[in-house]
Amino acid sequence: MFAQKLEKMKKVLIPTDFSVDSLQLVEYAVLNNPKSKLHIIFVAGFRLPDTRWGLTHFSQSEEVHKQCTDDFITAKRSLMLEHKKSIETISFELFTGENSFAFQNFLKQLNAADTIIPKEKSLYSRNKKWFDTTEFLRKNVRNVTEVPVGRAVEIPQLKFSLINLFNL
Repeated sequence: MFAQKLEKMKKVLIPTDFSVDSLQLVEYAVLNNPKSKLHIIFVAGFRLPDTRWGLTHFSQSEEVHKQCTDDFITAKRSLMLEHKKSIETISFELFTGENSFAFQNFLKQLNAADTIIPKEKSLYSRNKKWFDTTEFLRKNVRNVTEVPVGRAVEIPQLKFSLINLFNL
């Protein structure tokens, strides 16, 4: 009887752009793992500073904090309260590498074999320091689940042409 009450712990990697929309993937993880206690790890790509001063003053938690809007924090908090029996923790990890080999080493440190990613391109950041880790997750994680994700705000498609340059 005691063994039946034990819940499996499961780490799930989810790419994020720190938008409220990216939290839909957490909801999917909870609803599709009803007998597991989840450790949700948001993964975001970040380009390290290229100066010595920038590197010595780099702080992962500070960079993540800068990206979290009040709306995102509020939505994350309400999601955790709503699913407090299913979600053990939600944390953030920054991938600062540039290729699949670096990402594989990053994954070894996290010790996670499951990821939930958006089916279509839906993550976007205006800040050039940040990049989408969805493709790295798709290619390097053992158990990949792709989910259609709706966006409240349309992702801008940047198109470069001579006509667009003259319209600026």
